[in-house]
Amino acid sequence: MRNVWNTWKYVLTILLTTAIQADVQAQYLKVMTFNIWHGGRETGEEEGPMRVVNVIRDSGADIVAMQETYGSGERIAEALGYHFYLRSTNLSILSRYPIVDTLDAYEPFNSGAVTIDVGGQPIVVASNWLNYPFDYWDLLEKGQPIDSAEWREQFEGEKNAGILREIVATLSPAIENSDRVPVIICGDFNTGSHLDWVPETRHLNGGYVMPFPATLLMEQWGFIDSFREIHPDPMTMRGITWSPAFPQAFQDRIDYIFYRGNSLKAVNSETIDTHPVVYPSDHAAVMTTFEIKK
Repeated sequence: MRNVWNTWKYVLTILLTTAIQADVQAQYLKVMTFNIWHGGRETGEEEGPMRVVNVIRDSGADIVAMQETYGSGERIAEALGYHFYLRSTNLSILSRYPIVDTLDAYEPFNSGAVTIDVGGQPIVVASNWLNYPFDYWDLLEKGQPIDSAEWREQFEGEKNAGILREIVATLSPAIENSDRVPVIICGDFNTGSHLDWVPETRHLNGGYVMPFPATLLMEQWGFIDSFREIHPDPMTMRGITWSPAFPQAFQDRIDYIFYRGNSLKAVNSETIDTHPVVYPSDHAAVMTTFEIKK
């Protein structure tokens, strides 16, 4: 009997040691997309950008795809001690890990992309901003009907889905290599999601079900909406990012973190729209935690 118990103790020790080693070896990466609203200065020329720093630091984000940078990016990155890539007045990327390359990513105001070395694993990260050619939020706020044909035509056009097609076309060499180097596409898409505007949520969306082209395209191109992967039911977890600054405005999810690549797996995703004093943006930030598979 003692020999059997000793054998079991040995087996349990091996299993426990293996589990501990696996946990230690697991590598996690927190990626945030954050439209900081006119450089974060809407809540104070000096205080606002530092509140952006607080939000990022408190979240533990390792990489931030930023929109509406507008002169504040370098200061924010310096306060965090992060590497910094400024693509345009609008777009930038901040990273705890080294930025080892920049990629062609369409027009500077709409897209910027880099390769980041995360502990030996290269990862492509893009920060994007799409236009909103059709202000359906304003119509819904006013209780006015939406012309479905006009809506479809506008969002299929060059100012939204058209921009996204160009972005993905320029990033296609990286995307085609995503099995080896995963690709994370973040940003303010200025459009709702076909995963949110479904029959079950019709009563929350002005009575409409809308197949938004931009998010449909991302899905067709093999990208996963990380927030909706973790929270598949849009009724129980809406993930609203527009707008914490304007609670009277029509509320929608328009900021996304999409990913593609076998070496990444989303394990958590959340929206962030609070600060101890004043939240500095009109967009909620979105942060997804990824496990990097070895």
